[in-house]
Amino acid sequence: MKSPRFCLETHSPDLATWTRHRVSVVEEIGSILGHLPVLPGRVQGEVLSRREHPLGVVEKIRLSNGSNVGIPAWFAFPKQSTGPGPAVLWCHWHGGEYRTGKGELFENNHTPEPPIECFLQRGCSVLCIDAYGFGERNGRDPESCHDLDQEGEQSLFKHFLWQGSSLWGRIVWDDRLAFRYLQQRDEVDGDRIAVAGMSMGSTRAQWLMAFEERAAMCVGIACMVRYRELIASKGLRRHGLYFFVPGLMEYCDLEVILALAAPRPLLCLNGGSDLLSPRRGMEKAGRLTAGVYDRCGKSEAFRNEIFDGVGHACTPESWQIAMDWIERL
Repeated sequence: MKSPRFCLETHSPDLATWTRHRVSVVEEIGSILGHLPVLPGRVQGEVLSRREHPLGVVEKIRLSNGSNVGIPAWFAFPKQSTGPGPAVLWCHWHGGEYRTGKGELFENNHTPEPPIECFLQRGCSVLCIDAYGFGERNGRDPESCHDLDQEGEQSLFKHFLWQGSSLWGRIVWDDRLAFRYLQQRDEVDGDRIAVAGMSMGSTRAQWLMAFEERAAMCVGIACMVRYRELIASKGLRRHGLYFFVPGLMEYCDLEVILALAAPRPLLCLNGGSDLLSPRRGMEKAGRLTAGVYDRCGKSEAFRNEIFDGVGHACTPESWQIAMDWIERL
């Protein structure tokens, strides 16, 4: 298989070269995602309802994305908040749970505790949106042809492909919109926002960290997929259509996306037996990413932890490590 045009495996740029080319790398990766709308200077958000939570206040909101449906979301902030503080943009997972979406924030089905409680306990506000095809957007976005669940995801993928875009590009665009909305909230310090998630949410957080330079930290759980190793393991069927971007492998592999986070803190927590993320790929991407962090003089800011005997899951141990990192905000 031919090496990509930007390959950390065959060419390890020095810090000056990496710094000089970083902006153009981000721009080229952005162009591979296809035609995307220009992000607005200010994100409009409508508060639909508000309720008390034992640890804070929860708002149901809808972000404007240029469509009538908008982006449904939950936003919560700590009850004892006295001013702008840290926040987390939590990216929900896939798992075929199209009806759940942002509701994952209140569940402990995939994490040892509901994420909202963990963040509020640590004094963090939190925002979680429905990605395309999930939660309240399942079958509602017109690009899905109002098909539900997996059929809806397939329709979204085909629609955006025909429009010269990509489903993944639109998902990332929505996440960037949500990040910028979070920066606008009075309860949030715009320079203390972590992006985090599990499975598809982990990949979303990794890409968001690459594109949004003001994102302070990334925590990715149970998804660290180096594309070449996924192909070698015959594992393409294990990921939904949303994951695939035309032409991406001709340009780069996962370690480039991860390295764009440097020198900001980046935590990767994965199971060594996870068939969705071949171990050899996690190790290689981790080693190449660590090299960039080393050249930045921030080796301690990157941690790639692989847990033996663990599959596609978030264990109590990995969750505690994740929460310890969040407390650094």
